[in-house]
Amino acid sequence: MRKIWLPLTLFLILFHFLQGTALIHNLTSSAPTVQSYYVDRLQVVTYNIRGCRDDQGHADPNKVVAALRPLSADIIALQEVDNTLPRSSFINQVATIAASLHMNYAYAPSINFLFGTYGNAVLSKYPILHAASTPLPATWEPRSLLDVTLDWYGTPLHVYTTHLGVKASEHPEQIQSLYTYLQKKSGDTGVLLGDFNMYADNSLLDSVRSLLQDPLFEKHVVLGTLRSKQSLKELDHIFLSHDLQFFQATAPPMGPSDHYPVLMEIAKRMNPGGNLATPMPFS
Repeated sequence: MRKIWLPLTLFLILFHFLQGTALIHNLTSSAPTVQSYYVDRLQVVTYNIRGCRDDQGHADPNKVVAALRPLSADIIALQEVDNTLPRSSFINQVATIAASLHMNYAYAPSINFLFGTYGNAVLSKYPILHAASTPLPATWEPRSLLDVTLDWYGTPLHVYTTHLGVKASEHPEQIQSLYTYLQKKSGDTGVLLGDFNMYADNSLLDSVRSLLQDPLFEKHVVLGTLRSKQSLKELDHIFLSHDLQFFQATAPPMGPSDHYPVLMEIAKRMNPGGNLATPMPFS
């Protein structure tokens, strides 16, 4: 009996840490369902949803939907997404949220528990062309980068989302891995969103800023993205390729998670020094 259980146990431990391939689900209609006041504007959101759990540990995707719907986002990056895990009543959270918002989605697990997975997702009002997940160096808990390519009115748009480790000791290797990956994509139009578990003034982020814009940091704007009674804590960040233009951003204090959704309005630059029309303010 011991000979049988030993290899089975080793298999379960190994499978527990395997990272799966990305799953893509587009709506039946391939045409963009965007209803934006300006066709080139994008409302992008990053949100660590904590498995849709509130402070009491109750998981309810409808509460996340209620927080996201007023934002009218075109693209949403989600972290800490549960997929058929017992702690979240075996619900496929990204499918439930995407269906409620009538959005396409791509999902990739960072951890596979055999009876469910846990990872990152991207929701989009634009068709999803491709999605791939890349593991990041980690010793405490597996982490990954999800790269989703969208069809933005005929232009490929890369949406990268990640959730870095809670241990600061893991960050140097994870940032180096991100830098190496993004450097190969330096000619692409893209947005990097996620929970970096580090503040904007962390020097490790300088390597990312050598490739991408960090408009809030450059403008000395600090948003409180993590619920805190003491001070503004900004762990969730949005970086832009240099052919994109920043307009404004906000982190409304809403939703069941200990993080708040971060909303940024961006657009494709019309020319190197050009400005687009004055944006409508966030409500």
